[in-house]
Amino acid sequence: MNGLRTNGLAALAALAIASGAASACGLEDPNSIAALRGALQFAYPKALHVGTAVWQAQLAGELPADAIARRDDLSPEARSRLRLVKASAMLGRFAARLAAGTPGSHPPLAVVLVGTVLWTRFEGGDTPVRADVHVSGPAAGDVVAVTEIAVVEAIADGSLDVATAIDRGLLRLYGDPADVGSAHAWLAAATRG
Repeated sequence: MNGLRTNGLAALAALAIASGAASACGLEDPNSIAALRGALQFAYPKALHVGTAVWQAQLAGELPADAIARRDDLSPEARSRLRLVKASAMLGRFAARLAAGTPGSHPPLAVVLVGTVLWTRFEGGDTPVRADVHVSGPAAGDVVAVTEIAVVEAIADGSLDVATAIDRGLLRLYGDPADVGSAHAWLAAATRG
């Protein structure tokens, strides 16, 4: 029953996020961030805890700080565009790391960045993993990974692996338990060492 409830809540939130009532992410409409994060927390319980864990790791110097946030010389719109460019580059590097990791079939993966509620889908299966950045949300059957760009950057650079990120609360996986287990094993193996 709990799996049915969770899937129903996730479907409702995904529908709300993908509907015209909300932007694809908070980079287009910063005023929508609160509603987008609320829908994210509703669909994926404790998803927003990731943001706190990342913030604490940044304060401790364990993850890179958000240098774009300190750019007072840029307008909010320019900072948003710069964040999208950086996120796209980091998510592309993350996909390359996953593609170079372990061959074989993997469950589809949707990654959402808590700060901007930017969604990216990673398709793979028996073909090389590729990232579709800035999509409207997860597709049915996707394993959802909730994290932040600093975590993606550290994983792409090889200074952090997915298993450690999950253990430290910097990344959370949601979905069908069997698919989550498969995704965890794939991501951990692809980013180890």
